[in-house]
Amino acid sequence: MIFQNHIPSISFWKWIRENRKCKLLLAVSGVSVLIQFLAFKYLYPFPNFLPDSYSYLDTAATNQFINMWPIGYSRFLRLLSVFTKSHTALILIQYLLLQASVLYLLFTIAYLLMPGRQVFRILLSCCILNPSLLHVSNFVSSDALFATLSLVWFTQLLWIISKPRWQLVLAHSVILLLVFTVRYNALYYPFISLLVIGISRTRIWIKLAGIAGIVILLGGFIVQTLYKYHTITGTTQFSAFGGWQLASNALFAYAHVSKQPAETVPDRFKELHALVNRHMDSLRQVKQRPDVELGVYYLWDEQSPLKRYVHNVYKKDSLTNGFNQWASMGPLYAQYGRYLIQQHFSAFARYYLWPNTLNYYSPPAEFLGTYNMGKDSIEPIGQIWFRLKSNKVHTLLKTKTITIATFLPVLLAIINLVFIMSIISFLLLNGLKKAMPFFKQTIWIMLLVWSCNAMFSILASPVVLRYQVFPMISTLTFTILLVTFIIRESRVANFPPDDYRDQITAPKMSLNYHK
Repeated sequence: MIFQNHIPSISFWKWIRENRKCKLLLAVSGVSVLIQFLAFKYLYPFPNFLPDSYSYLDTAATNQFINMWPIGYSRFLRLLSVFTKSHTALILIQYLLLQASVLYLLFTIAYLLMPGRQVFRILLSCCILNPSLLHVSNFVSSDALFATLSLVWFTQLLWIISKPRWQLVLAHSVILLLVFTVRYNALYYPFISLLVIGISRTRIWIKLAGIAGIVILLGGFIVQTLYKYHTITGTTQFSAFGGWQLASNALFAYAHVSKQPAETVPDRFKELHALVNRHMDSLRQVKQRPDVELGVYYLWDEQSPLKRYVHNVYKKDSLTNGFNQWASMGPLYAQYGRYLIQQHFSAFARYYLWPNTLNYYSPPAEFLGTYNMGKDSIEPIGQIWFRLKSNKVHTLLKTKTITIATFLPVLLAIINLVFIMSIISFLLLNGLKKAMPFFKQTIWIMLLVWSCNAMFSILASPVVLRYQVFPMISTLTFTILLVTFIIRESRVANFPPDDYRDQITAPKMSLNYHK
């Protein structure tokens, strides 16, 4: 039997190696993953490029430490380039790493929570066959790598709660460093890790080792990033993009309020704010505004006031390069964004927070909905890096629209809704008393991660589908576990005590909870 009525006494890896059905399911999963990849690459022989792709490739080619985006993915590209420049190899490795992290999570749950054979097979099928994994892995972007490291990080949290060891907590600090360098959406990860390590039942020196590892590694990376920004751009900041994003978020709200005269704002904002006011006046004259929906207009459009202000500041400067010009605005834009939000918070809540909350519930497909942004060619850095004979890319489909992406937001909306309803039902059914302690702990961890991800995603930037692969997999997994608990608890009411005891001790019905 794969699942037993207690956590196996043998190690996790030995349990997998020696369990015949575990090995069979792993083999079936592996074959399924490879078949999906071969079929997908037949239809999409080239990677999917988006604007971020070229920034990552340029950073990798020039071996920069700071750029518009975190440098983790560019380091990943540079590492792979030592062995191969094949774009197919890159996509395959991204896809295999992502699927491996999914399997790591699911088999960990099978080992620690014992949900039952049929439930585990449903989990495997729903997660391994998820088409979003293929499409996200096909991007030359950090999305797949970030989801991979996030799933490993989350799975390690479950292990730290159940079987904490010093090797595990130190490995966890390394994973935190890696995911932190890939995308700053992981800013809240260390706080959850420190909390979980702090409440874990282990020796104090192991807790201290884990905390020290996190503080030293992340602290070292942050200090080095601050130093590089100061050395290269003359500004002290951790992420210039954060300042730009905050100002962009604020402008989506300010676009809907009465114009605030430039004379009333602090002196350091006067010139910028006057430009913003003129731009807002011009937008009111157009029939189709470019900022109707939350997106990247204020960040990247050359006509946006944020971009135009940079050009105004450096119009007589031909020596400062484009990145330094862009990065130098980060601190000012962060202050300006905070100022606008404080002055017009109700508008910010109505026109940014609320729409973005709806986006989190059902994220727009964005670049995931169209192959190569609808273009049939890529920029020179993409052709050079992958050593392509031509800059032309294509699919074997008649359209560049990725049809499955139109259904994924609906699927994620259903998953989020059922997850919330399952949590409520779990509490109403007195699950906190009936569930085994470890099962309750995993539910609390999942709820904490889900809540932090929702709050951070909504506050940080407009939510899009490709950012939500990690929460999609983790939320779907725990939704199925919670629904299983609810179904079995409802069955309990229909069995006499003796029959009930027989039902919950049967291997096919085992679950880590008691009555």
